[in-house]
Amino acid sequence: MLRTGLVRAAAARRLARRQPLGARQPWRWLATLQPEAELLGKPSSPDPWTKPDPFRHSCGSSNEKVSHSIREFLQSTRQRPRAGLQPDELVVKCPTCSPGKPRRLAYSAHLNTETGAFVCTSCFEQGPWEKYQELAMRRNFQNTIPKTRVSDPPPFEFAEHTLEQLRANLNQHEEIFAALTGQDKGQLRLRPEALARYGVGLGFIDTEIPEITDMKALVEGSDHAVPCLVFPRTAFRTNSFIENNTPSPAAKPLQQPDSRRLSRTISSMISDTHHDEASSAHGPVLADLPEFRTVQLKVVGWNTAELEMFVPVDEAQPGLFGFHIAGPDSSDVILTGHELDAVAAFQETGIPAVSLPKGPYQLPLDAMRALERFERIYVWLDDDHQGAEAAKLISRKLGVDRCLIVRTQNGNPQGPRSASIALARGYNLPEIIEQAQPVQHDKVLDFSALREAVKFEVTNPDLIRGVESKDLPGWNAIYKGLRPGELTILSGPTGCGKTTVISQMSLDFCKSGVSTLWGSFEIPNVRLATRMMGQFARRDISSNPAEIDYWSRKFEQLPMYFLKFHGSTKPETVLETMRHAVYAYDVKHIVIDNLQFMMSMQAKGIDKYDAQDAAIATFRQFATEENVHITVVAHLRKDQPSTDVDINAIFGSAKVTQEADNVVILQRYGNSDSKVRCINVLKNRFDGTLGKVYISYEPDTMAFKEIPPPRKRKAVKIIKTSGKLSMADRLMAEVEAATASDDTDGM
Repeated sequence: MLRTGLVRAAAARRLARRQPLGARQPWRWLATLQPEAELLGKPSSPDPWTKPDPFRHSCGSSNEKVSHSIREFLQSTRQRPRAGLQPDELVVKCPTCSPGKPRRLAYSAHLNTETGAFVCTSCFEQGPWEKYQELAMRRNFQNTIPKTRVSDPPPFEFAEHTLEQLRANLNQHEEIFAALTGQDKGQLRLRPEALARYGVGLGFIDTEIPEITDMKALVEGSDHAVPCLVFPRTAFRTNSFIENNTPSPAAKPLQQPDSRRLSRTISSMISDTHHDEASSAHGPVLADLPEFRTVQLKVVGWNTAELEMFVPVDEAQPGLFGFHIAGPDSSDVILTGHELDAVAAFQETGIPAVSLPKGPYQLPLDAMRALERFERIYVWLDDDHQGAEAAKLISRKLGVDRCLIVRTQNGNPQGPRSASIALARGYNLPEIIEQAQPVQHDKVLDFSALREAVKFEVTNPDLIRGVESKDLPGWNAIYKGLRPGELTILSGPTGCGKTTVISQMSLDFCKSGVSTLWGSFEIPNVRLATRMMGQFARRDISSNPAEIDYWSRKFEQLPMYFLKFHGSTKPETVLETMRHAVYAYDVKHIVIDNLQFMMSMQAKGIDKYDAQDAAIATFRQFATEENVHITVVAHLRKDQPSTDVDINAIFGSAKVTQEADNVVILQRYGNSDSKVRCINVLKNRFDGTLGKVYISYEPDTMAFKEIPPPRKRKAVKIIKTSGKLSMADRLMAEVEAATASDDTDGM
């Protein structure tokens, strides 16, 4: 339903763009927004409801009635709406899922101010304005309304002089500024004007501090601080049409530096460079665009790729890097995976460019709504196997009829992988973007469509191995990484740690940018998330409650999602939810734990085998069609011994292992008290490599660690005799001891 609604909305907007200019007014309501001082609760007119209505359009009295109804209703519920990523959109509380959520997560419903239609990007509730009012009148939502006449506090506001200082830091840091703007080998060749238009700055982070709580320290740094690039995410300035006269208590802000303003702005500091170049990079900088505001800063370490933080940590208002670059008349846009790629693409092509907000391979619904108004979208991600698959998925979400995929390497394995690297190596970016190709129909192919993919696979075997594990390097040598479009069966005896292993491995892949959906039908989600947080922190967080909030915020930044199912569930219901998660969250890895719990009570007797076979076949088809990797945890047959488990020991018929691309058995090594486990790959359809990986559980880190293969022990049999052994008896004893040793090695 949500996907259909978004597609219809996009089609309606494209149709509206074909109408005469006087028939559509998508940006006119912005001109009536009130000053920022009024938003922050400062004294204004005596009656706030006599101010100009920002939603009065010339489209008719019906829209005026809807706008008036929206304004009155939001006032009665004391909400503080945020501006959406569309001119006629507000972000308000969801009447369905906001009860029980903290305020930072409650504002997830996108409300059209002209029609009143809403859609929530969290619970996916949607409908007309009448439905929103009806849902909001329920008791659970009414209980969230403040009892006093004080609205929710406004979102965090950055001081403009703080942003100016961050931008000035970049120009004053000779080494980093030269690396970004220099023309020599190994330098990115970005123009200062382009960096200024995007508002890129430079800050300093103390590596001993887990998160940014002091803006002054970010600007000025300390003795232990390391330099970091700062990328602002922008959005429309917050709408203030329902504010009260009573000043609202603002949320506790981050500590800002002193209020002294810099004597020179970024535009004046770079005005003496590149005057003779007629480039699209010239234009108003972010500080000169009052209709936009910075809603969040992404801070990335200059020399440490793993260092990545956000200010504020909780994104109260959706925003995009480069959102302010695309004007109301722009019909084309470039979508990149990294911020510097967006700057390079815009600088060289003149086409506005934005970057994905949640990693280089995930397009959230908020960003989708911001891209609805564009007629042509160039999807320019990293030109590798993972980036190519993500580009296809994102193009299908946005609409293949208006998306073009840009390939930087263009069939050359030695070519640059991204736009910024291509610019640094002297490539012509306008020529690269002119060769962009649409996504072909996925049901009809000829060899010409496969030729380049075949050539790439043959010449680059290491690049198609999939996402590799960082925790288990020996696993990569056998399994060859997590690959999309495959089905893996993981099995093992009860209590050997199947859930612990797969939760650790899925978390490992998730930290590499693989959006993951967990379906735990055996263990409640709260218990599973607690275990995964401990594995993520590499310690038992229950022993130090003061760290729970910090690790919770870090864990929230991972693209990890959970199915809200437990116990017996119909496969059709699970598949419908999986399909929506792939569309909404760009999920690439799905874990089903486990198959028997999900299928329990779905069939009885012999029919349960047929039902299980049908579920496996459906998962197999889903993995192929949606190009995702599905890992299904299954039990062994109850009559199987604890040793010498083979591929035929998995519960069910032979179809379970026949449909699977990979079959993995987890076994306990040694006695029942041993912490050593053996991961045995019994089937690998990718290249046929089979083998074993030995791991040991460490309670302190709540995770498994790869270990060398245990040494084989030789059993010694002691024979008690009353006299000396004859030669024949001694030989017989040695044979028996050797036989016992072989039996022990097999365990």
